[in-house]
Amino acid sequence: MLLATLFPSPFYLHTPHPWPKSRDLLVNLLLALAKTAIYKTREGRLANEASCDCRAVFRSSVHSRIQAEFLWAASTDSLDTFEERWALSEVLCSVTPSGSLRLTL
Repeated sequence: MLLATLFPSPFYLHTPHPWPKSRDLLVNLLLALAKTAIYKTREGRLANEASCDCRAVFRSSVHSRIQAEFLWAASTDSLDTFEERWALSEVLCSVTPSGSLRLTL
């Protein structure tokens, strides 16, 4: 519950109405991953462990989540849904015409 102490009030981002709800969920997931990355690197530094770059922890978390979601979408033949949810304007990733994942973050 230390995480609740660091971030006492929930912070959710609601985008303007023309944007789909999936974009709200994606932004909120990215905020949660950023908070977790900050927490992990802070705890590591307080415990005098080897210091780790917060950006690297965040990127690793995002990459892992996208790869897991891509593998699930590929196994269920729902790459179109994956692209709608994760490949928004190819900011985080894109799916090549051959059906493979290209991470851009």
